[in-house]
Order: sequence, then C-alpha cells, then structure tokens
Amino acid sequence: MEEQSLCGRYEYHINSYFTDLKKQLSLPALFCLLQESAYKHAENHNFGWTDMSENNLFWALSRIRVQIDSYPLWNDSIFVETWSKEPDPIMAYRDFEIFLPDRKKLLSATSAWLMLSMETRKPQRIALMKDKFPEPYNRSALDVRPGKLPQHKKTADNPVIHTVPYSAIDINGHVNNTLYIQWIIDGFPVDYILNHDVCDIEINYLQEAPVNLQYFVVIEELSQNEYLCSVVRYPDNRELSRMMLKFRKKN
Repeated sequence: MEEQSLCGRYEYHINSYFTDLKKQLSLPALFCLLQESAYKHAENHNFGWTDMSENNLFWALSRIRVQIDSYPLWNDSIFVETWSKEPDPIMAYRDFEIFLPDRKKLLSATSAWLMLSMETRKPQRIALMKDKFPEPYNRSALDVRPGKLPQHKKTADNPVIHTVPYSAIDINGHVNNTLYIQWIIDGFPVDYILNHDVCDIEINYLQEAPVNLQYFVVIEELSQNEYLCSVVRYPDNRELSRMMLKFRKKN
C-alpha cells in the first residue's frame, strides 16, 4: 500500500527471482527495492524522475550505509518505509527501514544523493529543486550519515579485466548502482558467501561508468570478516565505487 505522506510505505513480495542460493533476498535485489522505493516516494512528492527530467536533472546515489539484522526469505512479504530528510546545499538525504508484516525490523539504511545535470553530468545545488521537497520527516533510521571511506593500502595484482555490457546501463545512461554490489559479491569465494551474510555495507559512488568501459574489482581484507572493496576503471585505475563490507557467520 502506498501512502501520500512524508513517510512512504511500499509492500513487496520476495519472489524467487529476488533470491539467491541461500533462498533469501539477494544483496543486489535488496538495493533494487531500496532504489524503487526511493523513486516511488520522490515521484509521489513531485521531485522524482518526471519533475527532475523536465528540468534536465536526475538523482544519482552518492553514498549509502545499510545495517542488516536479518534477511527476508523466499515468499516473505516485506514493507519498505522511506522518507526524505533535511538537505544541505549539495546533498539530499533519505532514510529507509524494512519490516516484516508483524513489524519485526530487518534493516536500517541512510543515503545521500547528488542532483546532476543531464548535459554536464556535474552536481547542481539543491536549491534548484528545494521548493519541490516535502517537509523533512522527523525520524532517523541510523544515527550517522554515510561518510567518506578510506582508500586502499594496496591494489590488485594481475587484475581480471571486465567490460561494462549494455545490460548494466540504466535510464540515466550509466551503470546502475546495484550492479557494483553484484560485481563485488561475485569476487568472493562461493563457499564464503554461502556461510556468511553481509550485516553492514557502506558504499561511496565516485564516478559514472558508461557502456564498454573496462573495469576490475579489488577486495582487501582489513580484519576477520571485514573487507574494503572497489570497482576500478581500467587502465587509469580511477575508482568507480568503493565499499566497506562486514560479514557475520550464518547460524
């Protein structure tokens, strides 16, 4: 059920195509649902894709942090709640929480978004659309804002080079933010992923990636079950995205 309110509430059914080998919502699919809920809420309040494109603008996710208590399973129904927070001059902020129907909370997330020009691809001041923003909702999913992640202490030796395919490109003309997560997860051994779940993920999106761009993945272990990961452009080694992943062992 959708509510025309400061807090949007959207129901989703966890179909088989949302799940992974563990029969739970996959991490890329989770980010797809967060993205879809943000789109719906912004559209409902007239600062989404329709109004932005009329002004030659679009939203790009810049930073996000997600803390996951547990994952919904195949055939579960979930509710994603999302709301807009007070923006600053160049960033808009949005929080999320996901619940089961009995109100058991599964995760909390906070995110920061840039408003980009479709022509120049450069950030624009939030004041251009400020009159479209709803009143900020007095609620915080997490007590922190997503921050700037540290740089790698080492890079990949003999990296495997991939090419961005057409299927990775979204309506904004660049790799969709959810694909970076998929590429990172695919860089871990299957046995490790089967026996561990991501419980905390923080991402910085640093550069756009168009079709046919070449890239490689860097995974640096910082401590037990904690990794600093990046998707890096080839051959100039500029980072496209950087993320911190913390895992917990499955019971």
